[in-house]
Amino acid sequence: MTSVMRIPVNQTCTESKGQDSIGVLESTEMSGSGKPEIEWKPTKEVFMVLLCLSIIAVMASLDMTIFLPILPRIAQELNGDATSTFWVGSAYLVPSAGFQPIMASLSDIYGRRKVLTMALALFVIGSIVGCIAHNMATLLAGRVIQGIGGGGLIPLATIIITDLVPLRPRPKYAALVQASMALGTILGPLIGGTFLDHTSPSTGWRWVFYINFPLSTLAGVMLFSVKFKRGGTQLRTVDWFGQALFLASISIFLIGLSWGGVQYPWGSYHTLVPLCLGVGGIVVTGCWEFLGTDNPFVRISVLKDRSCLAVYAASIVQGIIMYGELYYLSVYLQAVKLMSAVMTGVGLLPISIALMPTSIIVAVFISKTGRYRWALWLGWVATIAATGVTIILDRNTSTAGWIFIFAFVGFGHGVLFNALLISAQASSSAPDAAYAASMYTFFRTLGFAIGVIIGSTVLQNFMSTKLGELGLPTAIAHNAEGYIETLKTLASDSPLRQGVVTAYLYGLVSIFKVMTGIGGLGLVATAFVAARTMNKPIESDHVLLNASDSA
Repeated sequence: MTSVMRIPVNQTCTESKGQDSIGVLESTEMSGSGKPEIEWKPTKEVFMVLLCLSIIAVMASLDMTIFLPILPRIAQELNGDATSTFWVGSAYLVPSAGFQPIMASLSDIYGRRKVLTMALALFVIGSIVGCIAHNMATLLAGRVIQGIGGGGLIPLATIIITDLVPLRPRPKYAALVQASMALGTILGPLIGGTFLDHTSPSTGWRWVFYINFPLSTLAGVMLFSVKFKRGGTQLRTVDWFGQALFLASISIFLIGLSWGGVQYPWGSYHTLVPLCLGVGGIVVTGCWEFLGTDNPFVRISVLKDRSCLAVYAASIVQGIIMYGELYYLSVYLQAVKLMSAVMTGVGLLPISIALMPTSIIVAVFISKTGRYRWALWLGWVATIAATGVTIILDRNTSTAGWIFIFAFVGFGHGVLFNALLISAQASSSAPDAAYAASMYTFFRTLGFAIGVIIGSTVLQNFMSTKLGELGLPTAIAHNAEGYIETLKTLASDSPLRQGVVTAYLYGLVSIFKVMTGIGGLGLVATAFVAARTMNKPIESDHVLLNASDSA
């Protein structure tokens, strides 16, 4: 028999005029857990916030992948070399990753809406700069500004849900925003390819910036239609030194990693100096946060927890594999299957079609059972298996064959998508839940940046080796993305075309082998994730105000 009792839940639900902050705790035996499930229903204001966050998630994630099919055209139009073309993607990911912990910390001090508004404004400014770019330097500047804005949009979309929804029912609602993020990530190549193929050849790629304006306007209007509790901490409490040191260190490290084996040899001082400075700076940042400041932007209590650290390690690994697969499966379709930009986007749809419903179904099961470790084990086994299967892709793989493989990839990541987020929050204390969520998005985005860098290094080195074996110019490998447009203009029976396609395939298969090996680290990390209760209250100062309160 089910017993129901009404209890006050403080910030467990959002307050609005004419409604009290009462939740329903339904005591139901759940798969032997013997723990009650929190029955919680959102108000219309919370639904408005969820819709706003979903739009923001689509917009911020869209810009991670929308450039994938159009990089060759941008390289041609703006006379970009291999290095600048590579950084079109990384110029967004690197600052986005670096600024996420900083934006999360600032939102604790000044309030969620202020920081979210600032991030949205930066994102729009970056889009404007990208729209008017007529050279690679201006384009990259716009992408950096967008990335800084994205560094606020991505974590806050997750944090605000943590402020408003209790942990037990949270997976069902977080799944909406996470699915929106996945939707933007997967649809990015399709939208980018469509703009390129169906607009002006010379300016069509600028539509990847134009699309942000209606989305950001809609999100901004919705954001200001709800009222959040005002933050009250003063400027002096911000750990500016620690944040600046961390941002500089992580950026220098990623730049050095991107140069290794591509622009400079791994043993070159050009590579070693930034790598060493970056690692040293990160270590100094850690010492400062532990010992040197009274207001650390890093929550030491979270990073001391073994289970949290294991989740974050797994999040980096998933980010590396997920973005690496999206990026280089796109290259496979263009360079090996010789698809157009728009058809490349269509070709990636099986990943989305499998990922989104899987992530939602898994979130519902986690919420119902109060258990999440099963999803981690299943997700990693499926992801490693799916990544391993990508190794068999070649130029003769049938359409049905690669569609199945892509869908398998989407299924694996779909299982992990919400499981890792919920694991991070369940592994932390209730007051640290929002911070734990922001660190999850940081480590996953950091993995995105590292995944592209690792893939680029492997592709160029192995492709160059194969080109040399075939007696073809190895310089092609150092402009792999830009050369795809030239490749498509060669005669189908041309020995050069056949040889270059072989080299592309050799490099891509090498990437998938590396990604499969890296996936094993995620499985190992899962062994250290503890099973903890999901029946936790909300302890947050960042809640929606009563309709009668002032903004």
